[in-house]
Amino acid sequence: MKKQLLLLVASLLSIVCYAQIACNPSFTWSQTPTSANPYQVTVVNTSTLTGAPVYAFTTYTMNWGNGTSGINPTGSTTHNYTAAGTYTAVLTMNVYDSLNNTLLCSSTYNATITLVTAACNTSITTTNNGNGSYSFASSNQAAGMTYAWSFGDGTSAGNVATTNHTYANPGVYTVTLTTTLNGMTCTTTYTVNYQNTSFNCAALVASFTKTQNNLSVTFNNTSSVVNNTNPVISRVSDWTFGDGGVANNTYSSVSHTYASAGTYTVRLINKYVDSANANTVYCRDTAYQTLTVTGTTANFIAGNIYWDSTLNIAASSFKVWLITFDTTTNIINAVDSITASGAYGQVAYQFNNKAAGTYRVKAAVTPGAAGYSQMAPTYHNATTYWANATLVNHTAGASANRNIYMQAGSSANGPGFVAGNVTLGAGKGTATGVPNLLIILRNVSNQLIKSTFTNANGDYSFSNVPLGTYTIYPENMPQVTTPSAAFTISATNTTFNGIDFTKNSKKIIPNNLSVAQTQLTHNFSVYPNPTNDLVTIHALGNASATTLQLVDMTGRVLLTESNDGAADMTLSLTTIPAGMYYLKISSGATQQVEKLILQK
Repeated sequence: MKKQLLLLVASLLSIVCYAQIACNPSFTWSQTPTSANPYQVTVVNTSTLTGAPVYAFTTYTMNWGNGTSGINPTGSTTHNYTAAGTYTAVLTMNVYDSLNNTLLCSSTYNATITLVTAACNTSITTTNNGNGSYSFASSNQAAGMTYAWSFGDGTSAGNVATTNHTYANPGVYTVTLTTTLNGMTCTTTYTVNYQNTSFNCAALVASFTKTQNNLSVTFNNTSSVVNNTNPVISRVSDWTFGDGGVANNTYSSVSHTYASAGTYTVRLINKYVDSANANTVYCRDTAYQTLTVTGTTANFIAGNIYWDSTLNIAASSFKVWLITFDTTTNIINAVDSITASGAYGQVAYQFNNKAAGTYRVKAAVTPGAAGYSQMAPTYHNATTYWANATLVNHTAGASANRNIYMQAGSSANGPGFVAGNVTLGAGKGTATGVPNLLIILRNVSNQLIKSTFTNANGDYSFSNVPLGTYTIYPENMPQVTTPSAAFTISATNTTFNGIDFTKNSKKIIPNNLSVAQTQLTHNFSVYPNPTNDLVTIHALGNASATTLQLVDMTGRVLLTESNDGAADMTLSLTTIPAGMYYLKISSGATQQVEKLILQK
């Protein structure tokens, strides 16, 4: 009777808690025309959620009012309409209970998006005349357009479509052109890098030829080559194909497949950039061609992979999966995968000839490639959680702009250390660890802080965690995950160990209902520290069975050693590169964590 009463109270408390949950979807929008698309809109998700339990997760879906959908749930999203007009955009916000897989609240927000023809849209063409002298011109010189120039050195020019300016001193300057036409204002910029070089930008002339095969077109870059003896200055080319597709940082030829027949304007920007100076542009020239393509409708799923420029990753390689999930049988299937590589924060991918259906697209940095330890596997369009992924509803036609915005954790560091394990349940043996499982450390606002993978034994750890309150979330499609209990890393409580989970075919649940701080002890001395190879761990009192783990700065366990109670243990670090590490010493119920500096 007592047990039944407790269950009734818990149920009533759950109902009360649910009643306090409030979904408040909202967004703001603005027309942000570009030279490639005058009908680009930028939307900022301003939704709020109150009263939700820690195990809740939220999904957002935007119906743009033109037959397409998708939105970045954590920030801003750009969307390209194809024509001016009035559109009704609807944002749907759903909050789910990950414990019971039930809907806690759902709400929608409507807004009218009215787009006008951005006839003021333009770009800046530039000629480097040498000795700090530059000629600037607006690519759009429509009747009635007004112009305002700012040269980035405190000087400006008035209402002229073309102008000349001479910089007094070498440096990097941002030229801004503001154009106004029919009551709409557009702004574009160009970066001048005046370095007092003899670089002959006047010799740069952009041009290209094309070869068409049905809807597929190959473009060959025939631009002139500027005499260049500086090894850090390289020639790069950026393409826009007139249908929203782009190809950046190519050098010679590039191919593009159009979704349907039609007439398109193709733009090539041929330029020279300084790779040693934040890829600033020395000079550029632009060429345009209009082409008409014919043929049957293409069948592909394509998009771009983007990452934050603040990560300082010039180029990387990604594995991209196309995934189906049968909700009836609970079966997932990776129907295709490709490797995509590129530079400067943008990589294109494309899956061809796919059957109609509903898909998820997922990208992960190739092991060993730049950014592997910084960017977590991410679903279209910007989530690390499979349940929040924006679905691709493919009709065996063109599914373009299925972009993936790679998620990265915080760059902040702190004194915290977190560790745990994931094992198989449901009678499969509690000693069997789950390897290669994505583990996400997130704050109380569900933001990604750090990510890692379990090792062959199912172990994981995070080092250098900043002060704050967090949960641990194992991510594995199609399991429903219940995150760990919240825990707070403070100046006095820095180490949390044993945040363990059990995984079965349907769900991943934490083993402990609360997370207790591991009491740090100082029962061992570690010497020499710094060391160039061998390090000795000496027990200061009676020794018991001891386990040592060497952990790198990303939380990855590199070495594990155990003994049965010897007074001293010696760890060889011959195969470990120089750097700073954490040495985790576990003995019985106690734990000691020491920073270890390895010198070679």
